[in-house]
Amino acid sequence: MCGYEVSSGTVSMISPSQLAQLLPSHPLLSVGTESRKHAVIQHYRHPPARICAPPLRDNLLVVNLAGNVLIEDSQIRGRWERKWAGSGHMSLTPAGETGARVLKGRPEVLLVHLSTNLVRQTAIELDLDASQAVLVPRLAVADPVVDRLGRLILDAARDSTAGASLMLDALTRSLTIHLLRNHSVASAQHAIASLPVSVTRVQRVLDYMAAHLEERLPLPMLAELSGLSRRQFTRSFKEATGKSPHGYLRDLRIERARDLLENTDLPVIEVGLRCGFDQPNHFATMFRHIVGLSPRQWRIARRA
Repeated sequence: MCGYEVSSGTVSMISPSQLAQLLPSHPLLSVGTESRKHAVIQHYRHPPARICAPPLRDNLLVVNLAGNVLIEDSQIRGRWERKWAGSGHMSLTPAGETGARVLKGRPEVLLVHLSTNLVRQTAIELDLDASQAVLVPRLAVADPVVDRLGRLILDAARDSTAGASLMLDALTRSLTIHLLRNHSVASAQHAIASLPVSVTRVQRVLDYMAAHLEERLPLPMLAELSGLSRRQFTRSFKEATGKSPHGYLRDLRIERARDLLENTDLPVIEVGLRCGFDQPNHFATMFRHIVGLSPRQWRIARRA
């Protein structure tokens, strides 16, 4: 359980610099000050850790730049949820939210603290009602636009040449616009009416894949789970992910195997079984084909 400082009946909210003191590693980069009106940008490489933070003063976006991590989080809907996050995934904690989070992995992440003033002013420019201009919690979801903007923001934050600060402000504003359009109360209400049914059905399958990697997941079963015909499912899956169901599942299993090899002492055979490879030889062959090293070689190289 998290213990929060309470004063006059309210829970104290913490700033980005105060949150940094609670994190398991020091920032590799931190741009912005406490008086900055727009955002604070921080770059971290985290070890496995348990993080327990009071309510946040600002909205916090976390972009996974590299490394796989199993996140256990109590923020979403008030109960513990477990999700794998890899490169290109993002998590979002709205201002005022609290939560306990456990990280099992060694991710490289970008933290973007967005002030409530920035979100509010941007919402006004987008003609959004104040009640809708509220960012919503997200945990380990893929968003290519956030991934791309996050990497550009990190590049701009590292840049000390003329004009870099203007570029950083422009990118931060673009990011805020995207979050309001796609990860806010307003976007959630719009999505109910506008999102194709096939997309939500594919997401259902993606979540199922991630939670059942050790099981056999044949195409007919996945199509049935989506509620689409096999042909419709295959086409919709490719449109949503850029990969075939078989290719996506293969990459997901290898990604999970890499994480288990690096962050656990499980025998290689057990790692393969937990990732859905019944035959050790098949696991070793597939791993070498994609990664370029055998599972044992990769584990040794990552721990050297």
